[in-house]
Amino acid sequence: MNYRALLAASAIALSAGTAFAASGFLTDYSKLQPVTTATGTDLVYGAPDAAKRMVAYTSVMIDQPEIHFSADSEYKGLKPEDIEALSTVMRDALKSRLEAGRYKVVEKPAADVLFVRTALTELYLKKKKRRLMAYTPVGAVTKVGIDALKETLDKVDIIEMALEAEIADSKSSEVLAAIVVKRGARKAEGQKEQRMDMDEFRATVGEYGSRLRCRLDNAKLPEAQWIDCTDPKAREAREGKAS
Repeated sequence: MNYRALLAASAIALSAGTAFAASGFLTDYSKLQPVTTATGTDLVYGAPDAAKRMVAYTSVMIDQPEIHFSADSEYKGLKPEDIEALSTVMRDALKSRLEAGRYKVVEKPAADVLFVRTALTELYLKKKKRRLMAYTPVGAVTKVGIDALKETLDKVDIIEMALEAEIADSKSSEVLAAIVVKRGARKAEGQKEQRMDMDEFRATVGEYGSRLRCRLDNAKLPEAQWIDCTDPKAREAREGKAS
């Protein structure tokens, strides 16, 4: 199946589970299946025996996340440094959750290293109404990085987004798992628009970092001791005992 046909088939196949237009970031969308969790309906793929095969991995490479705007986003005015900061927030949220589980975050492929690719896609932003007399003094110090991004998100709302992730063996590039998480909704879809602030965004990314950590932990235990990694309470109970 060629690339265009794959995307077309994926969009049709996914429409029954949750509305999502394949962005082209993942290697293969056709294997994703809708899974209902406490936080919504996700699209998930797991290779055969992936849960047990995770036992071999003790370290993770985390690629710098990509940012893709929705084609019809009302606002696309993020500065390059804001996009870089948003990407850094995503990577740091994943990194912190994995390191809390004593998994090393490394820079080179090896037999015991997973390779994690992530992207923020379908990013739909809406600009807030300017406050009267908004003014930046000439010569004001320009903030950079996360501080600058926070100020940017005070001016725009994240209305809708999708988090896409692919987990592969770092040596063979075999895809072991993939997921698409769509959050937010526009009024056009019959739902109330809700702004996602920085804390909520970081928590959403961190949630899936915790799930990856949980699945790596499961693989190192007898199957009878596995927990549901989509259950935050189950994860918290196990992590509390581990600490």
